Amino acid sequence: MNEKIHIGIGEIIDFQIQLIDLDALSASIELKLHDQYVVFGGPDLFSSIPNSGVNLVGHFIQRCFQICSVDKTRDLEGHLVKVAFEGDQILGLCSLMNDDFFYPTVEFNKLSQTL
Repeated sequence: MNEKIHIGIGEIIDFQIQLIDLDALSASIELKLHDQYVVFGGPDLFSSIPNSGVNLVGHFIQRCFQICSVDKTRDLEGHLVKVAFEGDQILGLCSLMNDDFFYPTVEFNKLSQTL
C-alpha cells in the first residue's frame, strides 16, 4: 500500500529504553497522535550494542533531546512535536519551532556509511 505522508501534532506520553537479548539496547517514544497511541523508534526499527559500532541508541536519544530542547528523559513527556506519519507508522519527529525533521532510517543509514 502506498499511502501519503501526513504531518500532524503529537504529544509525547512516554520515553523508554529497552534491553534486547541482554546485550543490545533500543529506545522509543510513545506519542498520542489524534486519538491513537503510537510508538516511534523501538526494537522493530533499531537496536545497537553499546561500545560496538554505530551507536544508534545514543543518536536516537540525542536527536529526541535536541528536538524538544531538553536534557533529561523525564522532560520529554508532555512535549508537543510535529509528526510525519504514514498510516499508523511514525516516520519522523520535528520541533514545533522549525521543519528540521528527525527521520531515523535516513540518519541511521548515513551514520552506518561513515564506518
